[in-house]
Amino acid sequence: MAAAILAYITVCLLTGFAGTHRRMGFWGTFFLALFITPLVVLPVLFITGPSRRVEWRRRNVD
Repeated sequence: MAAAILAYITVCLLTGFAGTHRRMGFWGTFFLALFITPLVVLPVLFITGPSRRVEWRRRNVD
């Protein structure tokens, strides 16, 4: 049982890291994945846009 909980939290952390440069950020993505499920949050990451900071860098570097 403890191994399953640890595996779930690990997958939630990985989902949080995937959302680092998104508008929700790491913590928003992590808590959303923790309370809903990472399998639902990952498609949400593809729908949401990048953070304003990342978007600003992309526009000003080019």
